[in-house]
Amino acid sequence: MSPAYTLLTSEAEYRQACDTILARAQHELLIFDHDLAAMQLDKKARLDLLTGFLQGDALRKVRIVLHDPGHLEHEAPRLLELIARFSHLIEARQSPDNLRHLADTHLLADGCHGVRRFHVDQPRSAIIVDDRAYIHPWQQRFEELWELSQPCLRLNTTGL
Repeated sequence: MSPAYTLLTSEAEYRQACDTILARAQHELLIFDHDLAAMQLDKKARLDLLTGFLQGDALRKVRIVLHDPGHLEHEAPRLLELIARFSHLIEARQSPDNLRHLADTHLLADGCHGVRRFHVDQPRSAIIVDDRAYIHPWQQRFEELWELSQPCLRLNTTGL
């Protein structure tokens, strides 16, 4: 498939693009977001896509960097439950104080697909499909953010 870049201008288009990327993911999802509120990962359809991704292979990974985990901890109980259930495949970190001014967000899959929201407060975004060259700088940026961030979720997992 040839690379594709499509500009998006509404919240509905943004969330549909997130669904598209979640459905395409085969190995790894990287999420950088203010608080996951706009992405609405706690909604049933997106949660089902994420669950399907995680159930597909024990080597699949989801890494999340958030500026503020408060929304996730207090407003997204189904997503938090999924994270606890798949804690061996999902890790969430919080960005350091000095990087919380960063206002863009992205959802990247497998190093070749992604959705970039240019500013957290605006729906203007882009979906990129099958373009490793375009995604590569954003994946590198994610890796840098990941290294600078600290684990942020205190999950209460009990078992034998």
